[in-house]
Amino acid sequence: MKNLLFYGSTNYGKTLSKSDNLKFIELKRHFNTHVMTLGNNKENIKHDNVQISYLKKPKSLIAQYFYFYFFNFRNFKKYCIKNNIDIVSAKDPIAGFIPILYKKIYNNDIKIIIEHHGDFLDLLLNQRNFKFKFLLKIMAIRISEFTYKSCDFIRGVEKTYTLKLAKKYNKNYHYFPAWVDYTIFEKNNLERNNFLFIGNVIPRKGVDFIIKNFNDFSIKNNFKEKLLIVGENQNSDYFNKCIELVKQNGIKNIEFLGKKSQDEISYLLSSSRLLIMASNYEGLPRVLIESGLCATPSLATDIQGIKEPFGSDGGTLIYELNNSLEFESQLKKFVNNKDLENKLRNKAYSLSTRMSGANSFGNNWFKIMEKLYE
Repeated sequence: MKNLLFYGSTNYGKTLSKSDNLKFIELKRHFNTHVMTLGNNKENIKHDNVQISYLKKPKSLIAQYFYFYFFNFRNFKKYCIKNNIDIVSAKDPIAGFIPILYKKIYNNDIKIIIEHHGDFLDLLLNQRNFKFKFLLKIMAIRISEFTYKSCDFIRGVEKTYTLKLAKKYNKNYHYFPAWVDYTIFEKNNLERNNFLFIGNVIPRKGVDFIIKNFNDFSIKNNFKEKLLIVGENQNSDYFNKCIELVKQNGIKNIEFLGKKSQDEISYLLSSSRLLIMASNYEGLPRVLIESGLCATPSLATDIQGIKEPFGSDGGTLIYELNNSLEFESQLKKFVNNKDLENKLRNKAYSLSTRMSGANSFGNNWFKIMEKLYE
Protein backbone atom coordinates (compact mmCIF):
# COMPACT_ATOMS: atom_id res chain seq x y z
CA MET A 1 0.00 0.00 0.00
CA LYS A 2 1.41 3.41 -1.01
CA ASN A 3 2.13 6.18 1.50
CA LEU A 4 0.31 9.36 0.40
CA LEU A 5 1.12 12.77 1.89
CA PHE A 6 -1.18 15.78 1.51
CA TYR A 7 0.91 18.95 1.80
CA GLY A 8 -1.05 22.15 2.45
CA SER A 9 -2.06 24.66 5.09
CA THR A 10 -5.46 23.19 6.07
CA ASN A 11 -5.77 22.93 9.87
CA TYR A 12 -7.91 19.90 10.74
CA GLY A 13 -7.64 20.38 14.51
CA LYS A 14 -6.77 17.81 17.18
CA THR A 15 -10.12 16.05 16.86
CA LEU A 16 -11.28 15.21 13.36
CA SER A 17 -14.82 16.10 12.41
CA LYS A 18 -17.13 13.28 11.35
CA SER A 19 -16.92 14.59 7.78
CA ASP A 20 -13.10 14.74 7.69
CA ASN A 21 -12.85 11.29 9.24
CA LEU A 22 -15.15 9.84 6.56
CA LYS A 23 -12.89 11.32 3.88
CA PHE A 24 -9.85 9.63 5.38
CA ILE A 25 -11.76 6.34 5.77
CA GLU A 26 -12.35 6.36 2.00
CA LEU A 27 -8.65 7.06 1.38
CA LYS A 28 -7.50 4.38 3.83
CA ARG A 29 -8.94 1.69 1.57
CA HIS A 30 -6.16 2.51 -0.90
CA PHE A 31 -3.38 4.40 0.97
CA ASN A 32 -1.56 4.97 4.19
CA THR A 33 -2.60 8.63 4.40
CA HIS A 34 -0.54 11.45 5.90
CA VAL A 35 -1.05 15.21 6.19
CA MET A 36 1.55 17.93 6.81
CA THR A 37 0.03 21.27 7.70
CA LEU A 38 0.07 24.22 10.11
CA GLY A 39 -1.37 24.20 13.61
CA ASN A 40 -1.30 26.09 16.90
CA ASN A 41 1.46 23.80 18.20
CA LYS A 42 4.10 21.51 16.71
CA GLU A 43 2.90 17.93 17.14
CA ASN A 44 2.16 14.64 15.38
CA ILE A 45 -1.27 13.08 15.84
CA LYS A 46 -1.98 9.53 14.68
CA HIS A 47 -5.69 9.11 14.09
CA ASP A 48 -7.28 5.80 13.12
CA ASN A 49 -7.30 6.66 9.43
CA VAL A 50 -4.65 9.36 8.96
CA GLN A 51 -1.46 10.68 10.53
CA ILE A 52 -1.24 14.47 10.74
CA SER A 53 1.97 16.42 11.33
CA TYR A 54 1.37 19.97 12.57
CA LEU A 55 3.99 22.69 12.30
CA LYS A 56 3.55 25.59 14.70
CA LYS A 57 2.37 28.52 12.65
CA PRO A 58 3.80 32.03 13.03
CA LYS A 59 1.43 34.77 14.18
CA SER A 60 1.16 36.81 10.99
CA LEU A 61 -0.56 35.45 7.88
CA ILE A 62 2.26 36.40 5.50
CA ALA A 63 4.83 34.73 7.80
CA GLN A 64 2.71 31.55 7.82
CA TYR A 65 2.73 31.39 4.02
CA PHE A 66 6.46 32.02 3.67
CA TYR A 67 7.40 29.60 6.45
CA PHE A 68 5.29 26.72 5.17
CA TYR A 69 5.89 27.19 1.45
CA PHE A 70 9.56 28.23 1.38
CA PHE A 71 11.32 27.53 4.70
CA ASN A 72 9.98 24.12 5.65
CA PHE A 73 12.38 21.98 3.62
CA ARG A 74 14.11 20.32 6.57
CA ASN A 75 10.84 19.24 8.25
CA PHE A 76 9.44 18.01 4.93
CA LYS A 77 12.55 15.97 4.09
CA LYS A 78 12.67 14.40 7.54
CA TYR A 79 9.01 13.43 7.43
CA CYS A 80 9.20 11.90 3.96
CA ILE A 81 12.23 9.76 4.86
CA LYS A 82 10.83 8.64 8.22
CA ASN A 83 7.44 7.64 6.77
CA ASN A 84 8.69 6.34 3.41
CA ILE A 85 6.37 8.68 1.48
CA ASP A 86 5.68 7.53 -2.08
CA ILE A 87 3.29 10.23 -3.32
CA VAL A 88 2.95 13.90 -2.33
CA SER A 89 -0.10 15.93 -3.27
CA ALA A 90 0.60 19.67 -3.01
CA LYS A 91 -2.48 21.81 -2.41
CA ASP A 92 -1.49 24.33 -5.10
CA PRO A 93 1.51 25.08 -7.37
CA ILE A 94 3.21 27.24 -4.72
CA ALA A 95 2.86 24.48 -2.11
CA GLY A 96 4.58 22.22 -4.63
CA PHE A 97 7.86 24.17 -4.42
CA ILE A 98 9.44 22.29 -1.49
CA PRO A 99 8.23 18.81 -2.63
CA ILE A 100 9.69 19.44 -6.11
CA LEU A 101 13.03 20.55 -4.64
CA TYR A 102 13.11 17.43 -2.47
CA LYS A 103 12.38 15.24 -5.50
CA LYS A 104 15.12 16.83 -7.57
CA ILE A 105 17.78 16.75 -4.85
CA TYR A 106 17.11 13.58 -2.85
CA ASN A 107 14.43 11.27 -4.22
CA ASN A 108 13.65 11.16 -7.91
CA ASP A 109 11.31 8.19 -7.37
CA ILE A 110 8.80 10.10 -5.29
CA LYS A 111 5.67 11.16 -7.23
CA ILE A 112 4.51 14.79 -6.98
CA ILE A 113 0.91 15.79 -7.72
CA ILE A 114 -0.04 19.45 -8.08
CA GLU A 115 -3.65 20.15 -7.18
CA HIS A 116 -5.58 23.17 -8.38
CA HIS A 117 -9.02 24.57 -7.65
CA GLY A 118 -9.35 26.77 -10.72
CA ASP A 119 -7.00 29.54 -11.83
CA PHE A 120 -4.76 29.61 -8.75
CA LEU A 121 -2.98 32.88 -9.62
CA ASP A 122 -6.26 34.69 -10.27
CA LEU A 123 -7.63 33.55 -6.93
CA LEU A 124 -4.41 34.33 -5.04
CA LEU A 125 -4.05 37.85 -6.40
CA ASN A 126 -7.69 38.93 -6.29
CA GLN A 127 -9.12 37.52 -3.09
CA ARG A 128 -7.02 39.85 -0.90
CA ASN A 129 -5.28 43.20 -1.24
CA PHE A 130 -1.50 42.84 -1.22
CA LYS A 131 1.20 45.47 -1.18
CA PHE A 132 3.57 45.13 -4.15
CA LYS A 133 1.08 42.86 -5.91
CA PHE A 134 3.05 43.02 -9.17
CA LEU A 135 6.13 41.54 -7.46
CA LEU A 136 4.02 38.80 -5.88
CA LYS A 137 2.53 38.04 -9.29
CA ILE A 138 5.96 37.69 -10.94
CA MET A 139 7.19 35.41 -8.13
CA ALA A 140 4.02 33.29 -8.18
CA ILE A 141 4.14 32.86 -11.97
CA ARG A 142 7.78 31.75 -11.94
CA ILE A 143 7.29 29.29 -9.07
CA SER A 144 4.16 27.87 -10.69
CA GLU A 145 6.00 27.39 -13.99
CA PHE A 146 8.76 25.55 -12.14
CA THR A 147 6.46 23.24 -10.17
CA TYR A 148 4.08 22.44 -13.03
CA LYS A 149 6.99 21.62 -15.36
CA SER A 150 8.64 19.38 -12.76
CA CYS A 151 5.63 17.56 -11.27
CA ASP A 152 4.43 14.09 -12.27
CA PHE A 153 0.68 14.70 -12.34
CA ILE A 154 -2.01 17.40 -12.25
CA ARG A 155 -5.22 16.93 -10.30
CA GLY A 156 -8.03 19.47 -10.76
CA VAL A 157 -11.60 19.98 -9.61
CA GLU A 158 -13.06 20.82 -13.01
CA LYS A 159 -12.45 19.84 -16.61
CA THR A 160 -11.66 22.95 -18.67
CA TYR A 161 -8.79 24.45 -16.69
CA THR A 162 -7.32 21.02 -15.87
CA LEU A 163 -7.13 20.15 -19.56
CA LYS A 164 -5.55 23.54 -20.28
CA LEU A 165 -2.79 22.95 -17.72
CA ALA A 166 -2.23 19.33 -18.76
CA LYS A 167 -1.82 20.34 -22.40
CA LYS A 168 0.45 23.29 -21.61
CA TYR A 169 2.85 21.25 -19.47
CA ASN A 170 2.37 17.87 -21.19
CA LYS A 171 1.28 16.13 -17.99
CA ASN A 172 -1.03 13.28 -17.13
CA TYR A 173 -4.12 14.45 -15.26
CA HIS A 174 -7.36 13.56 -13.53
CA TYR A 175 -10.18 15.83 -12.38
CA PHE A 176 -12.87 15.38 -9.74
CA PRO A 177 -14.52 17.63 -7.13
CA ALA A 178 -13.17 18.46 -3.71
CA TRP A 179 -14.49 16.34 -0.85
CA VAL A 180 -18.19 16.69 -0.06
CA ASP A 181 -19.78 14.78 2.83
CA TYR A 182 -22.70 12.96 1.23
CA THR A 183 -23.90 11.80 4.69
CA ILE A 184 -24.53 15.39 5.83
CA PHE A 185 -25.89 16.84 2.60
CA GLU A 186 -28.77 14.65 1.56
CA LYS A 187 -32.25 14.98 0.14
CA ASN A 188 -34.98 15.52 2.75
CA ASN A 189 -38.70 15.90 2.30
CA LEU A 190 -38.98 19.33 3.92
CA GLU A 191 -41.25 22.26 3.11
CA ARG A 192 -39.37 24.69 0.87
CA ASN A 193 -39.97 28.41 1.28
CA ASN A 194 -36.82 30.50 1.29
CA PHE A 195 -34.13 31.53 -1.17
CA LEU A 196 -30.54 31.18 -0.05
CA PHE A 197 -26.99 32.48 -0.45
CA ILE A 198 -24.13 30.49 1.13
CA GLY A 199 -20.52 31.65 1.06
CA ASN A 200 -18.03 34.09 2.54
CA VAL A 201 -19.35 37.66 2.34
CA ILE A 202 -16.54 39.03 0.18
CA PRO A 203 -16.52 41.08 -3.06
CA ARG A 204 -15.68 38.05 -5.23
CA LYS A 205 -19.00 36.45 -4.26
CA GLY A 206 -21.08 39.43 -5.48
CA VAL A 207 -23.32 39.61 -2.40
CA ASP A 208 -24.12 43.30 -2.98
CA PHE A 209 -25.28 42.45 -6.52
CA ILE A 210 -27.60 39.76 -5.14
CA ILE A 211 -29.05 42.12 -2.51
CA LYS A 212 -29.75 44.94 -4.99
CA ASN A 213 -31.28 42.75 -7.66
CA PHE A 214 -33.25 40.44 -5.40
CA ASN A 215 -34.76 43.55 -3.81
CA ASP A 216 -35.56 45.08 -7.23
CA PHE A 217 -37.21 41.81 -8.28
CA SER A 218 -39.22 41.67 -5.04
CA ILE A 219 -40.52 45.23 -5.48
CA LYS A 220 -41.45 44.79 -9.15
CA ASN A 221 -43.20 41.45 -8.57
CA ASN A 222 -44.62 42.00 -5.07
CA PHE A 223 -42.49 39.04 -4.00
CA LYS A 224 -42.46 38.32 -0.25
CA GLU A 225 -40.36 35.19 0.14
CA LYS A 226 -37.10 35.65 2.06
CA LEU A 227 -33.49 35.57 0.90
CA LEU A 228 -31.29 34.19 3.69
CA ILE A 229 -27.59 35.09 3.56
CA VAL A 230 -25.34 32.55 5.26
CA GLY A 231 -21.65 33.34 5.45
CA GLU A 232 -18.67 34.41 7.46
CA ASN A 233 -17.51 38.02 7.73
CA GLN A 234 -14.02 37.85 6.17
CA ASN A 235 -14.00 41.43 4.88
CA SER A 236 -15.44 43.88 7.42
CA ASP A 237 -15.72 46.83 5.03
CA TYR A 238 -17.60 44.81 2.44
CA PHE A 239 -19.72 43.00 5.01
CA ASN A 240 -20.80 46.30 6.57
CA LYS A 241 -21.55 47.67 3.09
CA CYS A 242 -23.93 44.77 2.47
CA ILE A 243 -25.60 45.24 5.85
CA GLU A 244 -26.08 48.95 5.11
CA LEU A 245 -27.62 48.17 1.71
CA VAL A 246 -30.36 46.23 3.47
CA LYS A 247 -30.89 48.83 6.21
CA GLN A 248 -30.82 51.93 4.00
CA ASN A 249 -33.32 50.47 1.55
CA GLY A 250 -35.61 49.18 4.28
CA ILE A 251 -35.47 45.66 2.84
CA LYS A 252 -37.66 43.33 4.89
CA ASN A 253 -37.18 40.01 3.11
CA ILE A 254 -33.36 39.69 3.29
CA GLU A 255 -31.76 38.35 6.48
CA PHE A 256 -28.12 37.75 7.47
CA LEU A 257 -27.72 34.50 9.43
CA GLY A 258 -23.94 34.56 9.87
CA LYS A 259 -21.76 31.45 9.93
CA LYS A 260 -23.52 28.09 10.24
CA SER A 261 -22.38 24.50 10.82
CA GLN A 262 -22.53 21.95 8.01
CA ASP A 263 -25.58 20.31 9.60
CA GLU A 264 -27.35 23.67 9.78
CA ILE A 265 -26.44 24.45 6.16
CA SER A 266 -27.78 21.09 5.06
CA TYR A 267 -31.10 21.84 6.77
CA LEU A 268 -31.25 25.30 5.19
CA LEU A 269 -30.55 23.87 1.74
CA SER A 270 -33.20 21.18 2.15
CA SER A 271 -35.80 23.74 3.22
CA SER A 272 -35.02 26.33 0.52
CA ARG A 273 -36.35 26.60 -3.01
CA LEU A 274 -33.27 28.05 -4.70
CA LEU A 275 -29.59 28.72 -4.03
CA ILE A 276 -28.44 32.04 -5.51
CA MET A 277 -24.85 32.91 -6.52
CA ALA A 278 -23.21 35.93 -8.16
CA SER A 279 -19.54 34.87 -8.08
CA ASN A 280 -17.11 36.46 -10.53
CA TYR A 281 -14.62 33.62 -9.97
CA GLU A 282 -14.88 29.99 -8.80
CA GLY A 283 -12.93 26.79 -9.31
CA LEU A 284 -15.69 24.24 -8.99
CA PRO A 285 -18.01 25.54 -6.24
CA ARG A 286 -18.52 22.86 -3.62
CA VAL A 287 -21.70 24.60 -2.48
CA LEU A 288 -23.37 23.69 -5.78
CA ILE A 289 -22.57 20.02 -5.18
CA GLU A 290 -23.87 20.26 -1.61
CA SER A 291 -26.98 22.02 -2.90
CA GLY A 292 -27.55 19.31 -5.48
CA LEU A 293 -27.20 16.54 -2.88
CA CYS A 294 -30.07 18.26 -1.05
CA ALA A 295 -32.03 18.42 -4.36
CA THR A 296 -31.92 22.21 -4.31
CA PRO A 297 -31.58 23.95 -7.71
CA SER A 298 -29.54 27.12 -8.19
CA LEU A 299 -29.21 30.40 -10.06
CA ALA A 300 -25.60 31.33 -10.84
CA THR A 301 -23.26 33.22 -13.15
CA ASP A 302 -21.98 31.97 -16.51
CA ILE A 303 -18.37 31.61 -15.38
CA GLN A 304 -15.91 28.74 -15.74
CA GLY A 305 -16.58 26.05 -13.17
CA ILE A 306 -20.33 26.83 -13.06
CA LYS A 307 -21.55 26.98 -16.65
CA GLU A 308 -19.95 23.56 -17.10
CA PRO A 309 -21.06 21.18 -15.66
CA PHE A 310 -23.81 22.66 -13.45
CA GLY A 311 -25.51 24.77 -16.10
CA SER A 312 -25.25 22.18 -18.86
CA ASP A 313 -25.84 18.95 -16.92
CA GLY A 314 -27.24 20.01 -13.57
CA GLY A 315 -30.03 22.01 -12.02
CA THR A 316 -28.53 25.49 -12.40
CA LEU A 317 -30.11 28.41 -14.24
CA ILE A 318 -27.33 30.54 -15.76
CA TYR A 319 -27.18 34.31 -16.20
CA GLU A 320 -24.44 36.57 -17.56
CA LEU A 321 -22.08 37.88 -14.89
CA ASN A 322 -23.30 41.23 -13.46
CA ASN A 323 -26.28 41.29 -15.86
CA SER A 324 -29.20 42.49 -13.73
CA LEU A 325 -31.80 41.97 -16.46
CA GLU A 326 -30.82 38.34 -16.99
CA PHE A 327 -30.68 37.72 -13.25
CA GLU A 328 -34.23 38.97 -12.75
CA SER A 329 -35.48 37.25 -15.91
CA GLN A 330 -34.15 33.84 -14.82
CA LEU A 331 -35.45 34.35 -11.29
CA LYS A 332 -38.91 35.22 -12.61
CA LYS A 333 -38.91 32.17 -14.89
CA PHE A 334 -38.09 29.97 -11.91
CA VAL A 335 -40.65 31.50 -9.54
CA ASN A 336 -43.49 31.21 -12.05
CA ASN A 337 -42.86 27.65 -13.24
CA LYS A 338 -43.28 24.83 -10.72
CA ASP A 339 -42.55 22.19 -13.36
CA LEU A 340 -39.22 23.86 -14.10
CA GLU A 341 -38.42 23.94 -10.39
CA ASN A 342 -39.07 20.21 -10.03
CA LYS A 343 -37.07 19.42 -13.18
CA LEU A 344 -34.08 21.43 -11.91
CA ARG A 345 -34.29 19.76 -8.50
CA ASN A 346 -34.04 16.31 -10.10
CA LYS A 347 -31.16 17.34 -12.37
CA ALA A 348 -29.24 18.92 -9.48
CA TYR A 349 -29.59 15.79 -7.37
CA SER A 350 -28.61 13.48 -10.21
CA LEU A 351 -25.43 15.40 -11.11
CA SER A 352 -24.24 15.83 -7.51
CA THR A 353 -24.71 12.17 -6.63
CA ARG A 354 -22.67 11.19 -9.70
CA MET A 355 -19.91 13.62 -8.74
CA SER A 356 -19.71 13.04 -4.99
CA GLY A 357 -21.53 9.89 -3.98
CA ALA A 358 -20.23 7.24 -1.59
CA ASN A 359 -16.65 6.09 -2.28
CA SER A 360 -16.25 8.42 -5.30
CA PHE A 361 -13.51 10.50 -3.61
CA GLY A 362 -11.39 7.50 -2.56
CA ASN A 363 -11.89 5.76 -5.89
CA ASN A 364 -10.77 8.85 -7.80
CA TRP A 365 -7.55 8.99 -5.78
CA PHE A 366 -7.02 5.30 -6.53
CA LYS A 367 -7.36 6.09 -10.26
CA ILE A 368 -4.61 8.71 -9.87
CA MET A 369 -2.33 6.13 -8.28
CA GLU A 370 -2.98 3.71 -11.14
CA LYS A 371 -2.09 6.40 -13.70
CA LEU A 372 1.06 7.35 -11.78
CA TYR A 373 2.42 3.80 -11.81
CA GLU A 374 1.06 2.47 -15.11
